[in-house]
Amino acid sequence: MRKNLPEFESYQIPASKVVEEAKDASVIIPTMTRIDRHVINSAPHLKLIQQWGSGLEGVDIQAATENGIAVANVPTHGTGNAESVAEWCVMSAIALSRSFPSIQESVWKGFPWGAPCGNSLMGKTAGIVGVGGIGVELAKRLISFRMKLIGVKKNPHYLPPGLNFEWVKGMNAFPELLSLADYIFLCLPQNEDTRCLFNRKAFQMIKNGAYLINPARGGLIDREALSDALGDERLAGVAMDVFWQEPTSPQDPLLQHPKVLVTPHIAGATDTSYQGIAEGVVKNIRLALSGKIPNNCVNSEVLSQLKWKT
Repeated sequence: MRKNLPEFESYQIPASKVVEEAKDASVIIPTMTRIDRHVINSAPHLKLIQQWGSGLEGVDIQAATENGIAVANVPTHGTGNAESVAEWCVMSAIALSRSFPSIQESVWKGFPWGAPCGNSLMGKTAGIVGVGGIGVELAKRLISFRMKLIGVKKNPHYLPPGLNFEWVKGMNAFPELLSLADYIFLCLPQNEDTRCLFNRKAFQMIKNGAYLINPARGGLIDREALSDALGDERLAGVAMDVFWQEPTSPQDPLLQHPKVLVTPHIAGATDTSYQGIAEGVVKNIRLALSGKIPNNCVNSEVLSQLKWKT
């Protein structure tokens, strides 16, 4: 980003110093740091809160709007981000199916050899919860594994052609998807409607032996319900790239569970996606600092404020 914005000074700061440093900032890129009303009120020169990626649940959009500050993100689709997250989903599905990382211990120990027998993706049913940018890219990749595809989304009436879904229905079909899917992929944003979507009731409805894969947000899953479900043979395994608090505690017993595969919020962190996201971020910074509303602005009503007329 610095290479593409040589005329602007940029600094990487720890979350603990955001309030102190915000007083001189024109743009804040929060990444995984919460930008609340206190931070916003401490930044008199701020014109843009620009997320590195798509997630804005950590930004107080109302406070930003009240202060005449634009808030924008970079959509996952078309930047390489959705594609990279979809690749992580495929990696996680295969890793869970083949009992990684525990099977590596068999090589190190020298036994057992030729075991355990893994599960193949071929012929299984993939349930994609949230058939948006990431869900569509995931579907494209799962087709080549000859999986059956089913999905649910908020607005199921439009899908790109050629995805070969058996069906895509509204969110009211979520219980039906749970009962049929061998692999459940959470590819939707976290909001008031989706928080703890995977609760005790949902775990009770999943197909016996199903795998749960979450590259989206930790809050989509009820933590206590997941902990209980891991003791039930019904759930074969879970892969998580996101957590309820990040960084999460290394001492969390959930992380050591043999059915759990974890990564440190890197599903979208690839060379391709970072290049695509950087281009979107740089373009928006230039727009905002020249007095124009950035692309993908979620509070474009700030355009009417005096701050954006100067």
